[in-house]
Amino acid sequence: MEFEVQSQFKSQPPKERSPEYAKTLVELEQILGASKEERQEYIEKRIATLTENSESGEISHMGCDSHKGFLGPKMEIRRSLRFDPFVMDDPDLYIDLFEAIQKFREADDWKEQPLGTIVPRAIQWSLSKYFGNIIAGSNTEMQNRKFYIDHLSVDSLPISIKEFKGKKFAVCVEKAAAAQNLLAFVGIESELIVATGCCIPVEAEVEEEAHCYILIHGTKGDKIYDPSNPKLILDKDGELTSYKPAIYPITEEQSQYLISGKSVTIEHEDETIDENGQLIPDKSSRCYNGPRQNK
Repeated sequence: MEFEVQSQFKSQPPKERSPEYAKTLVELEQILGASKEERQEYIEKRIATLTENSESGEISHMGCDSHKGFLGPKMEIRRSLRFDPFVMDDPDLYIDLFEAIQKFREADDWKEQPLGTIVPRAIQWSLSKYFGNIIAGSNTEMQNRKFYIDHLSVDSLPISIKEFKGKKFAVCVEKAAAAQNLLAFVGIESELIVATGCCIPVEAEVEEEAHCYILIHGTKGDKIYDPSNPKLILDKDGELTSYKPAIYPITEEQSQYLISGKSVTIEHEDETIDENGQLIPDKSSRCYNGPRQNK
């Protein structure tokens, strides 16, 4: 499937514009018109700055973690204590982001849109392009586990995120880590949440052992962002035709619930295009838990 850009899913630009975000948007506008070499130089410098200010350590669902800021190469991320951790160490992820922004800019119905409108869509598109999968398929979880099992070793180094590129078996932990770094790259303040007991959708009545998602911190409110479970647009036969980021504004009270380890239930909406070309909403609920407070 092509990673489509469809004008009918345009949104308003994010209201939250921290000084860092506003500054970075100006820089991105300038560098988009620069040469490939200048763009590469900008990416390298931006990553170096973010890495210099990043922390070392480990993130896992056993630690019930949350993490603010850029995930540098010394921050190890584990999907399970049974498996080796991985690290975010591939500049190609940010090259994909620039390509995604450029693709939107070249689309007739998007080229006049401000960069702030494009960035959320470009981040979601970048994740799909980098990892090779938009959503998890029936065999994704099994393939992901097999990959980690094949890399088990007492003396092994952390796995590079490069090992997941284009393999089509990335799950929430890899996608959320990548999304966290893309958000940091463009200057958006966010927090990677690793929690147990999330239920997506609530109607399935099945709690996930662990789930990774993002809490975006804006000057005018917080938002839950679930990179691995985007909003889907299906055709009348149930085939995926397009997608958009699953971003949900929440109240200050709900944000505090999450930070304190409690749960928040939000309304999710996929859409189906009927025979007349009309979008029919398909609503469900999602329950997101915050990290447990046992540190």
